[in-house]
Formats: sequence, structure tokens, C-alpha cells
Amino acid sequence: MSFIKQCFSLFDKTKRRNKPSRLNEEKKKKKKKKKLHLVLDLDHTLLHSIHVSKLSQKEKYLIEEVGSRVDLWKFDKGNPNEHLIKLRPFLDEFLREANKLFYMYVYTMGTYRYAQNVLSLIDPDKLYFGDRVITREKSPHKKTLDLLSADKRRVVIVDDTSSVWPQHKRNLLEIAKYIYFRDGMKWESYAEKKTDESRSKGALSNVLKLLQQAHRRFQDFDSNDLRLLIRDPCTLCCF
Repeated sequence: MSFIKQCFSLFDKTKRRNKPSRLNEEKKKKKKKKKLHLVLDLDHTLLHSIHVSKLSQKEKYLIEEVGSRVDLWKFDKGNPNEHLIKLRPFLDEFLREANKLFYMYVYTMGTYRYAQNVLSLIDPDKLYFGDRVITREKSPHKKTLDLLSADKRRVVIVDDTSSVWPQHKRNLLEIAKYIYFRDGMKWESYAEKKTDESRSKGALSNVLKLLQQAHRRFQDFDSNDLRLLIRDPCTLCCF
């Protein structure tokens, strides 16, 4: 074979080898343009709220601490419906980092007014959720992803209650329930013990690590279905 033919033969082989790689890169770029979605519950997932009238005797010291703590808030002051809201540890970091990877939504069985009160505390400038808020007025009996304009294969739900998602359990990451106040419990609460869930090893921190790992694997072309990745042992081993 002549030198020129050898060159053309080598070029053809190289071209064939490189073609799938370029195609994969193009697919990867298109995939990155497709946003992933994160649906977040409020109560017992991101925070715990309680009527002030239901505070135990040992928890009433918290009323005096409102205003001096960034994780403790009061709304409807002076009204019979007056509430205390305690934010879950690591919430600020969780929202900031998750927002880099997902379009985020709030989905709560609480009222619209309640959701807006909470969001005025955790997202006052609408940086994280915008107007992507679903409440009991739109979804009174159960929660459904049918109310989102999103590909269900690219949605993750973080909620402490699985029973409210009868049709979308494959999308659900069930988080440990956050209970700060006693609120009828038989055992001593975090508030009464003046302690709290761990920031670095708590539920929100662990869920964020899993979401970040699943997001990386999704972008690395492992799967087109995020629902598979949030339960894949390769993802969970890093969780």
C-alpha cells in the first residue's frame, strides 16, 4: 500500500473512532440544557412550626429569643393563630447549593397564606422558588407531579411523608421528619433540651450530598431517568 493510501486509511480509522465521541459530546451538551427539578415540602422537611399556645412550659423561653436568632421566627404576632417557625439546621446552605443544580418548587398541604409567610422568611427575594408554589388550594387531598410542567423523569421530591405521593413514589426521597418542638410528643423535644439536629451530618446535609451525586451521574450520561439514580447503589454508596 502506498504512503498516501496508508495516510487516508489511517485518517478513516481515526475519523470512525472519533465520531462516536463527538456524538456523545453533542448529546451530553443537549442533555445539560435540560433542567432538573426539585420539589420540596415545607413542614417537618425544611422547618417545624407550632402555635405559640402549644409550646410546653420548658419551651416558652423561645418567645424571648425571637429576634436574636436567625433560625427562629414568629408570625401573626398577637393573633390567636400566632406561630413560631424553627428552620431546620443547614437549610440556608441546602437551598443555596441545590439552587445551582435544580429548578426548585415548594409543594405544601398548608394554605397559600401560610406558604407565603414561610417563603418571606426563607426566600424573601424569590431567588430560589420564584412563584413556583403549590398549596392545598390547588391540591387539597394528595400531591401530584401532574401540576408541574416538567418531565417526570427529571424530577426529585424531598418530603417527610410518602403517603401524600401515591402516584410518584419513584421520584421521592423520603427525609427524616424534623421535630423541634414537643407538640404533643411523649419524649423531650430538641427545644426543651436546648439542642438540635446536626448541621454537618443531619438529614438536609445528607440529602444534598445524594442530590449532588445523582445530578453528576445524570450529567455524565449514566441515565436519562433521574428516578433510577436516586436509588442506585452507586449513588447511595456516596450518600
